[in-house]
Amino acid sequence: MEEISNQKGFSSQSDSKENSNNQEKETILIIDDELGPRESLRFIFKDKYNVITAESGSKGIEIVKSRKVDIIILDLKMPDKNGIETLEEIRKYDENVPIIILTGYGDMEAARKAMHYGVIEFLSKPFEVLEIERIVAKGIEKGKTVRESERLIKEINSLRTSLLQRIEEIEHLAVLGQMSSEIIHEINNLLTVIHGYTQLLMEEVNSKQLTTKYISIIENEIKRCKNIAKNIFQLIKEKNEIEKVNINQQIENLIEFLNESKLCKDVKINIFLSSDPLIVKCNPNNLYQAFLNIILNSLQAIGKEGEIYIETSKTQNEAIIKIKDTGKGIPQNLIEKIKEPFFTTKEEGVGIGLHLTYKIIKKYGGRFEIKSELEKGTEFIIFLPLSLI
Repeated sequence: MEEISNQKGFSSQSDSKENSNNQEKETILIIDDELGPRESLRFIFKDKYNVITAESGSKGIEIVKSRKVDIIILDLKMPDKNGIETLEEIRKYDENVPIIILTGYGDMEAARKAMHYGVIEFLSKPFEVLEIERIVAKGIEKGKTVRESERLIKEINSLRTSLLQRIEEIEHLAVLGQMSSEIIHEINNLLTVIHGYTQLLMEEVNSKQLTTKYISIIENEIKRCKNIAKNIFQLIKEKNEIEKVNINQQIENLIEFLNESKLCKDVKINIFLSSDPLIVKCNPNNLYQAFLNIILNSLQAIGKEGEIYIETSKTQNEAIIKIKDTGKGIPQNLIEKIKEPFFTTKEEGVGIGLHLTYKIIKKYGGRFEIKSELEKGTEFIIFLPLSLI
């Protein structure tokens, strides 16, 4: 075997049989201006690792910039760039590669400076073979551990980012998921009514009074279908504009939609709206969805023949919206948790609705509180800053 210098001025072993497995071996970079120690180290490690040598700090830095190395053995005393300067430069390109420092007599002050750059070990010249083999093996394992940790952290961050993006994509559809079966059922009912009366008309009813009645029923049912569809499309539609929104009007629109869609059939909704308009600046679709999420949550909690109370009021600076139900209530230790994504106490829930509501209220500078008592119900309180302009 012989050592062949490449065009960049550093050397590597060139045994063709060994090079066939080089991709599976870790790489050691030896930076030392003295040929003797450099060659001794290459000879010690050539059978187990890929070994690259550089006779100066500058050439060692170029290697680090151009390729990955798994561990570096660095001499402190070198012309051109000394070990500390070389170490400082290397850390600009690779913060974690394990580095072993070779020191001579009188180098301890420099060695102490090197500690600031994450050196794993110091060895004095001349070194013992078994000792340096042990230290290199330990450094290689440490490097693997650091790289694996970094990979896992990147993977976790990537998964977290993907999950948050996915949450953003599905949040506004989650509400539809909660409503879907009821709405589809109700629209089917409406279409059945429309179809039935249309069939009667096609049979050429002679009575003008009956014909007018049937047409009126059909028109009303079609109007209900349109209103239901309009509200659904509003929830899906991307709309980023911030505008002045009258909270009382939003709630009235929402209750009209719930009544038309029969989502709150068998449930009594009691409304107590402030006599003064409550104007806030927000995206109207966002606010509509926040209110709808809470009401849907209450509807699921109370079942049939329950009651919901909606009350609006204001202070000098804030609009206050209270939505209270007569449901089963929430245990005190779970109240804060239900604001978290994917946390739910319902068998068929996905745990996104109240999390989305919390995010929407926070987005517009508001607060979202939950008060609950088991078997007595839950009260959701929203505080939003009033628009002063």
